[in-house]
Amino acid sequence: MASAPFRIACDPVRRLLTMTFDQVFWDTDVAERFRADCLAAAASFGCAPGTHVVLVDLRNAVLQSQSVFERLRLLAGDATAAKIALVAADPLARMQTKRLQVRDTIVMFAEMADAQCWLFADEEARAAA
Repeated sequence: MASAPFRIACDPVRRLLTMTFDQVFWDTDVAERFRADCLAAAASFGCAPGTHVVLVDLRNAVLQSQSVFERLRLLAGDATAAKIALVAADPLARMQTKRLQVRDTIVMFAEMADAQCWLFADEEARAAA
């Protein structure tokens, strides 16, 4: 049985969307379904735009076609999240993923722990004050 191309998990307490890409090549229909699912997940929080964060786990992702990647790049540019952390360890995936950094609130990391620290640094600073 083939693996699902992606998973999206919502943590309403932390206002966190976690997106996990699996080792599956996407076609444009999957990319459009991913876009629709991302928008629905973000809307499910019921919070103002720019108040949730996104963690994208690309550690098991495969390189995608140019047409699929372009759709993902546009989605990253349109995203309303306060921060988006991309986690990719493979050098080739990091090269492709670097092109998703279309604004300074989208940052790539090699390690999941570093990404999580960056995502929640503002929240932890407010809690400590």
